[in-house]
Amino acid sequence: MSCYLFTYHAYRSWMPDRPQGYVRRHEGILSSDREMARLYARKDKHDMVRILSDVQLEAIATLQEAVCHIGCRLLFVATDSTHVHSVVSWVGERTWLQNRTSLKRSLTITLKQKFGKRPWLSEGASRKQVRDQAHFDYLVTQYLPKHSGWKWDERRGLFK
Repeated sequence: MSCYLFTYHAYRSWMPDRPQGYVRRHEGILSSDREMARLYARKDKHDMVRILSDVQLEAIATLQEAVCHIGCRLLFVATDSTHVHSVVSWVGERTWLQNRTSLKRSLTITLKQKFGKRPWLSEGASRKQVRDQAHFDYLVTQYLPKHSGWKWDERRGLFK
């Protein structure tokens, strides 16, 4: 069985001028950089996205439905204004990339249909493999419940 934490970031929510730094593919976390933020902003055609409560709830509902179509099990979702986390498991041949991509595609299509045609999520998404039961327990009892938005747990249902 495979189990992963997939994170989908809101469009332009992790700009290079964040005090905590920013992430660049294949380079990891980099220090805050105002000049790089200015360059990013020049090429962007849309404003930064904030994932508000109604969008968070729709994202959770979309993930609940989407996993059924790709043969996954949704274990936990945590949201806040800048990203959506999902813990997903599956048995079978599909790769983490196929599942992460399918779930993101479902989120993108639904958010555009319900809240307007614009970029909702940043390119790509992050993934971390859940190593073992202790790692899973930490994620669903400590790390994810601390997020400020809506949460969904397959055992508890929806909560804030």
